Amino acid sequence: MKFLPVLISLTLSPSIVLANDWLEVNNLPGNVNIPSWTEKAYINNSVISRTTSDLYVNFSDWIAEQNLYVTKPTRVVLFADTLKIDENFNHLIDNQNILIFARRVIGHGTANFVLGKEGAVASFTIIADHVEPTINILAFRSNDTVSVDKLNDADTLGISVLTAGDTYRSVDITTNLNEYLLQHTASLVDIEGRIFDAASAVFDTNPVVAGKMIDWAERTLRLSDDALEKDPLLADLYLQAVAFQQFITLSAQSDQYVPRLDRTLYKDKYRAYLDAMAAYQAQWDLASDRQTKIDDKLDAAQRALDNVTDVLNAQQSIIDQSDKNVSKLHESLSALEKRYNTQELTALSARSNYVYGVEVWKTQQELNAALQIFQAIAELGSAISGVFTGNLGAVNDLTEQLSQTPETLSKAKNLVTNIKNVTGIIDNISKSIGGIAKLTNEAKGSIKIQKIAGALDTFNFALPTIEESNLAWDLMLAEVRSNLRFADSLGIRGARQYLLELEKQVLLGKGINTAQLNLAHEQAKMLDMLLTQEVSQNQQARLQQAITDYQQESGQFDTIEKELSRMLTHFKRPMFIALANYKQAYKYWALKESSLKPSLNKSALDYQSDLATIESEYLNALERFDPAPQDSLAVTDFIIDDQTQLQSLAEHGELNVQLALDNEKFCRYDRVRLSTLRVYLEGESLPYGQEFNLKLSNSGNYQDRFKDQQFAFSSTPLNRSFDYRLDDAQHNQTSIILDGAVANKLAYAYFEPTPFTTWNVKVADFGQADTQYLQNVERVRFEFLGSGIPGERNCNQ
Repeated sequence: MKFLPVLISLTLSPSIVLANDWLEVNNLPGNVNIPSWTEKAYINNSVISRTTSDLYVNFSDWIAEQNLYVTKPTRVVLFADTLKIDENFNHLIDNQNILIFARRVIGHGTANFVLGKEGAVASFTIIADHVEPTINILAFRSNDTVSVDKLNDADTLGISVLTAGDTYRSVDITTNLNEYLLQHTASLVDIEGRIFDAASAVFDTNPVVAGKMIDWAERTLRLSDDALEKDPLLADLYLQAVAFQQFITLSAQSDQYVPRLDRTLYKDKYRAYLDAMAAYQAQWDLASDRQTKIDDKLDAAQRALDNVTDVLNAQQSIIDQSDKNVSKLHESLSALEKRYNTQELTALSARSNYVYGVEVWKTQQELNAALQIFQAIAELGSAISGVFTGNLGAVNDLTEQLSQTPETLSKAKNLVTNIKNVTGIIDNISKSIGGIAKLTNEAKGSIKIQKIAGALDTFNFALPTIEESNLAWDLMLAEVRSNLRFADSLGIRGARQYLLELEKQVLLGKGINTAQLNLAHEQAKMLDMLLTQEVSQNQQARLQQAITDYQQESGQFDTIEKELSRMLTHFKRPMFIALANYKQAYKYWALKESSLKPSLNKSALDYQSDLATIESEYLNALERFDPAPQDSLAVTDFIIDDQTQLQSLAEHGELNVQLALDNEKFCRYDRVRLSTLRVYLEGESLPYGQEFNLKLSNSGNYQDRFKDQQFAFSSTPLNRSFDYRLDDAQHNQTSIILDGAVANKLAYAYFEPTPFTTWNVKVADFGQADTQYLQNVERVRFEFLGSGIPGERNCNQ
């Protein structure tokens, strides 16, 4: 017997309600524009089965409406995003199989499902992510006993109970959904499509709810791999869910993150992309207009389809740019890791003197708790380095050491907590960026659903924000400073110098995590575009077939309209990210928020208006400052003459320098921005005519201030070269060969680095050429050129 799906108007069904009811039960505003196709439930009823799929279902009403005791279907299937059980009821299941699939089950009722009372075959299966009401499954056994299974909001995805004669089976559903969903792919396609489209619609209003919806869609589809293989529509929905996950991960980036904005990218590439998108949307508006005749709808759909190729071609240039950005971020991260390794060696050298000082001191005191803390801190640098390479043993030993006695644990409680937090941050980020990199590599080639799903099995998207990462490192560093300053006050030899070098190592570790997060966000952006590009190409083929089929034989236009609508949402995501990146960059540039609001619900014309606003805001950004920034700032005498630092330069060819926000050289200035950085190695015995080739870089973590406000920002670590020739060592006369320009206004808008960060100076040819002259360096002098706003603070205190 053939059963035809029937679409029934919502007004005929009290249990299948309008989108506003779904919005209300999910605490979303009623003015959210949910796609019109979701206002009709998918219903497939026959003599022996009842199937419904919708965003929201009131279960008590639905059960009554189906009149199951009279119709007696053998199969009952209910798919929903949100299912409400707000009444107490009992339902007897005989010669019947019930399947419920819902992201959320809400309400305060109690539902009792009774199986096998008449000795007949019966089963009840529920798959849900979040369950509020009490759901009991009572199974009458052949031995006159009753088994009771309860569904709780636990770690499982659900439960399945079966009775048949002497057979009783109860299974917790955890990892594989094929057994339960493979026979219901039409319903699964419908509900996952509803969830995806509704999540896209509510993202602007509540990205957290949208994220939970997409996570559920991705997870349940990934665990239904046989269904993905069977149905191309499900496979595409899965790719869309993965892509949207990446988009949500990227859009939730830190308020402190400052992207490097290529003005050409915004002026040319995004404008070309928008032009193609606007042409597509013009046809979509015509096709979706209820007043448009069906023949005109089909013509508009065909023209929209013709525009898709133009949009995808424009998008490819953005993907190519993102790929270049990922490569540059990899290079910056690699350079930062090398600097960290060098600083670790310097810190280890300072540690040796400190450990000796602790050994001398411990014979003269009774402060056992302090001694254990001091000894543990001596191992901190190496322990943290081990976490970066995946070895947690040393850091676990360290925290165990600090927890051995109640007295020590009491004094070191904050330190232990902060070390564990940093360890968790490092481990989380390392696993996540590895997973995203694997996904990106899979998406660059011929996309295989099973490989994408397999990669997602190995990690989640719970990346910390840059603020969370930075805070964990800062709190740990504060505890280290407190304890080592206490050690120094007790006269422990080497404590002050060890603190200086360990502090630099910690700040570089913090910078590595920031660089990793920046890399993860850029990879997520590229992965989103790669996957949606694949899906859009598949949609093109389906749309063309749907239009052809419609013209050959009459049918519903809903499928065509649904695909066109979803494709438009895909096209909007790159513009959302572009505007979100601009807002972050503008905040760094102007030290205030932009008036633009990134949105997935804007039209192409709205986005074009936003691009015009970007130009005007950029030109007017500095007008708020009174007095205005002055371009003549020159701090030319920031000197490093610490012998440990100079010894590091001689032995390793590089040194790290932290420039604090309260440095006296910059006391009088707010919003300091650098255009040029120069570093000179000085010493009267340095060889005349020597050419110095220096690599200048920083950690990517910046501080800034304006009046009484302080700011923290993170961006891609800066890397520049500065080459000069020494003409006269005694009088420090030099000739610049390649200047250290750090801000190219022709390439990047909004970003000029502040000086308040951790700087690294590296001799470019160290280890390959004769660098014995470095033993004669008596000081390192920094020159900072740029702009600043004259402040009013007292610098004589």
